[in-house]
Amino acid sequence: MQNKVLRKGNKGLDVKQLQGLLNQKVPVLKLPRSRKLIEDGDFGNNTDAAVRTFQQQSRLTVDGIVGSKTWTALGVQYVGAPAAPGPGSSSFIQLPQQSGFGYYSYATPAEQYGTAAAIKTLQDVARTFRLNLPNLQIGIGHISLAQGGNFPPHKSHQRGTDIDIRPLRTDGQHQPVRISDTAYSRDYTRLLVEALLAHQNVKKILFNDSQISGVTSYPGHDNHLHVSTKT
Repeated sequence: MQNKVLRKGNKGLDVKQLQGLLNQKVPVLKLPRSRKLIEDGDFGNNTDAAVRTFQQQSRLTVDGIVGSKTWTALGVQYVGAPAAPGPGSSSFIQLPQQSGFGYYSYATPAEQYGTAAAIKTLQDVARTFRLNLPNLQIGIGHISLAQGGNFPPHKSHQRGTDIDIRPLRTDGQHQPVRISDTAYSRDYTRLLVEALLAHQNVKKILFNDSQISGVTSYPGHDNHLHVSTKT
C-alpha cells in the first residue's frame, strides 16, 4: 500500500509517522531542537512549515504536500511495500531496509527475506512500538535467505517465519546487548514482547529473561529474541 498523500488539515496515524520522520531530520535541516514537532497526528501549521523546509532543502517542489517524492526523500516511498522477491522465490519478500517506522536492520539485506505476513507483522509491531516509545527502534536481524532452506548456523530460519530481534537497551543504542549487561533494559524489552504477543500472527518467542512473561527459555537466547510467526 502506497503512503497516503498528506497535506495541511489531515489527521491520523500517517501524519504522526510523518512528524516522526521530520523530527529525525531536525539535525540535517539545521533547525534548533525547539523546532521539533509534537507527534500528535495533526497536520497543522508547524507540520506544514517543517514539510516546506524539508522540501526546499531537498530541492523538491515546495508546496507542503507530502506525495511520493517527499516520502522518498524522507527515506521511505511506501508503507509496507517490500522489495521484490528474491531469485528463485515466489513467496519470500525482503524486509525494507529504510522504513523509518521504528526499526533498524543489523543483518545484511540478503539475510532478511520472509513471508509477506511475517514482514507485515514486523512492520505493524515496529510502528506500534514507535508510537509509544518514539526514541527507540527495534533491531531486526536474521529472518531467512531469499530462497529459504538451510541458513547456517541456524537450525530454523528456513521458512521465512522466524525472526531474530535484539533486546532493548537503556541507552537506545543500535548495539548488541545481553540480559546480563548493565545496558539491558528489561522494562523496554517487556514492552516489546507485549507488542509482539498482541499481534495475531505471532506464535511464540524464545528468550532467556525469566522475569518477562510470555517467553520461553532456550539455550543461546540471552542476546536476542527468536520470534516465530504463524504465517
